[in-house]
Amino acid sequence: MRSVDNSFYRSKEWTRCKEAYLNKVNHLCERCLAKGLIVPARIVHHKEHLNEFNIQEAAVSLNFDNLEALCQDCHNKEHFGDKTEKRYSISNDGRLFI
Repeated sequence: MRSVDNSFYRSKEWTRCKEAYLNKVNHLCERCLAKGLIVPARIVHHKEHLNEFNIQEAAVSLNFDNLEALCQDCHNKEHFGDKTEKRYSISNDGRLFI
């Protein structure tokens, strides 16, 4: 699933960044909003996906220009397309459920 250490997603830096970004976009899914739909965002997605090499680079991992607020459906589509058998969800505390 993820190719990076999940401890990043539990870090104070990421938690602060994620909350600040969600506040900036009013906790709305940016892709849905572009379609005229008002849908709450639950996930802050990295446009340039994180990997073992760039996760320590704040210009990638904590940069608002690399972030996108998404609802669960848009995030699943980003990673899995329409393959519903591979859908997953993320709990409020960041745990991944497949």
